[in-house]
Amino acid sequence: MIDLCDLSPLRESRNYKIFQHPELEDALLKVRVDEAVRDHFIPRYAEWRYGNLRQWNREANEYLAALHRGCPEIERLAQFMGYAPTSVGPAMVVEKMTGSDGDLAPTLHAERVALDKKDQEGRQRLHDELMGLLDDLKRGQIIVGDLSFENVVRAQERGGKLTVIDGLGERVMFPLALFSTFAFEKSIERRRARMSKGFGLQAN
Repeated sequence: MIDLCDLSPLRESRNYKIFQHPELEDALLKVRVDEAVRDHFIPRYAEWRYGNLRQWNREANEYLAALHRGCPEIERLAQFMGYAPTSVGPAMVVEKMTGSDGDLAPTLHAERVALDKKDQEGRQRLHDELMGLLDDLKRGQIIVGDLSFENVVRAQERGGKLTVIDGLGERVMFPLALFSTFAFEKSIERRRARMSKGFGLQAN
């Protein structure tokens, strides 16, 4: 078991506390801190088997599928490195993504908020980078069911490119996007349109 009692989290959210892995400099430990939510009167298999860790199962499956296909677009994802028991709960081990200052990589949300509202050129540039990320996800047939501005960072480990750090896999009970190219492409276009609105721009 990895002892995290003397370590402070590098970042916290509603669902996670993120720690530096004490033994691996290029790895982080994502500890789930939210309580398991029972979504149905009769729990689905994943709820019963994994509880609030069921998203990790979906994420690992999607990353493994991308590995199996050998798609180069997997470089748009933070590397999945396994799981580990810790003194503060189960953790997912993931590649550490950093910014130009050496700290944790800035999220797309932080970059978007930092832009001056009058800086249309900057907003367009950031929007186009995001569309490029979505193009790569589409090309690699990589499903990111929970694609948000908080789940995308600018990583020096990827040459400063936008990189997905969370939210892989499809959350719905019947994941049509796994089996239907049409459904997958439609899901990408919906996310493209939704995230473009966050910049006040139209998707190309």
